[in-house]
Amino acid sequence: ICTYYQKGNCFYGSRCRYEHVKASQADPSASSSSTAPQQSTLSDTMPLAPSKTAFIGSVVSPAASSKVPGSSRACLAAFKQPCDLESGPQDPSDNGESIEPRRTNPVERSICSFAVAGNCPRGEKCPHIHGDLCPTCDKHCLHPFRPEEREEHIKMCKKKKKYLDALKHSQEIECSVCLDRVLSKPTAAERKFGLLSECDHPFCISCIRNWRGSSPSSGMDVNTALRACPICRKLSYFVIPSVIWYWTPEEKQRIVDGYKAKLRYCHCGSMLLTFPAYMHY
Repeated sequence: ICTYYQKGNCFYGSRCRYEHVKASQADPSASSSSTAPQQSTLSDTMPLAPSKTAFIGSVVSPAASSKVPGSSRACLAAFKQPCDLESGPQDPSDNGESIEPRRTNPVERSICSFAVAGNCPRGEKCPHIHGDLCPTCDKHCLHPFRPEEREEHIKMCKKKKKYLDALKHSQEIECSVCLDRVLSKPTAAERKFGLLSECDHPFCISCIRNWRGSSPSSGMDVNTALRACPICRKLSYFVIPSVIWYWTPEEKQRIVDGYKAKLRYCHCGSMLLTFPAYMHY
């Protein structure tokens, strides 16, 4: 019996599944006895909505599952399987198992960049090669299975270190004309030494070029007045620009040879060879 109809307000109207009987016509004893079959019928026909706990692996009791219809029981069985929606692929290392590195040729394996810096979090389990220590740069960057690469790195590393040491020592060299530190000039173009081929006096590139580019007085020899060193008066036919200062004759000769090698690829803009024996273009 529909209790909402007895109160005068049933939303379903003629579509209501309960009997519409007025309160005066209803039998109290029949009402109580008919309610139980209706509720039992409702539980048999209505599918059991799965609770939220079914998604996290809860188990439904056999007594409750026996009241569920066959079609709903099959759906409910799927929810009995425990699942973790947020879990991804299992990592064997999570279970305490170590991943065996690939058995490849050690020559083909690259050096671990973390080990080069001195701190590899994987340690012995790292799939990359941990290089040997370079005595020059103090980094583990020498490949133990590539001898040619090791020799090339050691050679370049020594050359770079030697250049940096020479650059550090050159910071204190002053120009013999302006008495300023050459590498402390305001612009990058001025922070260069002007090396003379025949003497060892230091000059900045701007001072020595201004000296050699000035006009000689009448009756003065150009070689004696302008192409000679302002200090010792030794004749030098060309000036070599350099960002570092040399300390040995061998270092100076390497700088001069490198400058001449670059000039071989430069075109001479003048057809008049004023000093052909010293023409390097």
